[in-house]
Amino acid sequence: MLTLGIRKIEAFVKNQQELGNNVRWNNYTLEFFRPAEQAIYNARDGVFRDGQWGYLNKVEVNDKGLWEIDFRNVKRIRRTGN
Repeated sequence: MLTLGIRKIEAFVKNQQELGNNVRWNNYTLEFFRPAEQAIYNARDGVFRDGQWGYLNKVEVNDKGLWEIDFRNVKRIRRTGN
């Protein structure tokens, strides 16, 4: 779990967008979108966004003012080579 406060969350969102992660704000909720054609059959998590079907994972701010983001939603740079 990645836990971020108000000072770090804006930089995190900007960085994730630069890495190609489809994340955006909806008020104080972060929305992570992962394209997948089979999402059309999932009534709970399947959504249609920007012309394609996919899964939407929402992360809301908790009562301490922190966002707890599951690592599966975080895009990281993979190093290759030595």
